[in-house]
Amino acid sequence: MKKYLLFTSLLFAGSQFTNAQSVSETVSIGAGYANETWYSLENGDQGTKAAADWDLTFDLSGFGTSIRINSGNGILLYPYPNGDISDWATADTTGLFNWTAVYNSEKTWFNGALDQNINPNDPFDVGWGIYNMNTHIISGDSIFIIKLMDDSYRKLRIDNMANGAFNFTYANIDGTNEIGASIVKADYTDKLFGYYSIQNESAVDHEPVTIENWDLFFGKYTGFIPTPYNLTGIIAGPNTEVVQIDGVSDVANYNDWSTETFTNDISTIGADWKEFQFSTMSYSIADDVVYFVKTQTGDIWKVIPTGFSGNTDGNFVFTKEKLSALSIDENGIQKSEVVVYPNPATNNVSLILNNMNSNATTVQIMNMEGQIMYEQVFVGDSSFDVKNVPVHSFRSGIYIVNVRSGSQQFNQKLIIK
Repeated sequence: MKKYLLFTSLLFAGSQFTNAQSVSETVSIGAGYANETWYSLENGDQGTKAAADWDLTFDLSGFGTSIRINSGNGILLYPYPNGDISDWATADTTGLFNWTAVYNSEKTWFNGALDQNINPNDPFDVGWGIYNMNTHIISGDSIFIIKLMDDSYRKLRIDNMANGAFNFTYANIDGTNEIGASIVKADYTDKLFGYYSIQNESAVDHEPVTIENWDLFFGKYTGFIPTPYNLTGIIAGPNTEVVQIDGVSDVANYNDWSTETFTNDISTIGADWKEFQFSTMSYSIADDVVYFVKTQTGDIWKVIPTGFSGNTDGNFVFTKEKLSALSIDENGIQKSEVVVYPNPATNNVSLILNNMNSNATTVQIMNMEGQIMYEQVFVGDSSFDVKNVPVHSFRSGIYIVNVRSGSQQFNQKLIIK
């Protein structure tokens, strides 16, 4: 691995860096982009798995309901039109090419293709099913047709999410070879998703590292420019924030991150820092773009893509430089987090705030249509604080809790009974 040093003298709040190193790194996802790689800015490559090993992923967070497809590697998903789950036995693919496919969001890990088939007028609709506030079970109400990587088709339904498990059924279009399967959240420890391969009829423990040990994901995904298009790029982890600075004349010496607003849009780095040149049959790299990455421990890194080899060997080349580290002595707790309790809630909800980077914290609660139902700015202890929010006047349904503290932002689902 080729490395070079860029010596600077930097002083930031919370930590001091002298003779900071800019290191050149290469991350490979293999010829034909055959693999996916999870990467830690502090510790390097954390593991690589074959990209074709899975078809569906299931959100492992507490009450997470999101289900994604492996669209970057050829999976397509079509909601069954003009019908519901009662049409399971008679569902077919007549007119399929006139149906509208659905995709994962490119902005967040937690809005998958199966979450898109939502009724905006029903606050309990999660896309693939309906939440029952009495039983706390989400029952499936939709049929999907899924095109697999071998170009075969299956019909798919999510039967329910109950007792910490996703239960689902898939079959050939004609109803043969019907298989029931489950992803149990408790079977995975500190992972982002549980994975399933329909082609291999098995669950897959696909992520090679726990969620707290990686910052960036290298692989294929579907972007929108503006139509859906499969891209190969760099995706931020769910607890990683990024800011992109364009038009920088001296990228090597530009380190002005402290006044920037970081975002949790996972495709901020994405794929648009490179462009394929047909004249040379190679990729050109933007030379005026700098990315600052805030890891889940609060460290700030500067990342500059410098090369991409394409599908010959799938090599990403970039420089990284650690600009600032969170001071444990000052803050006590490195990991920033928001805990919503109880969830579901009836009268009041408590927000437990750990290690905010500002003592002014803005809390918003929004309904599924994006309307702000509650907003308040709290001032208090930035290391650990508990805020109580009354929700007794809210209608029953699913809400989003948005917490902003300085450049940090957190989003969690809240269910009101």
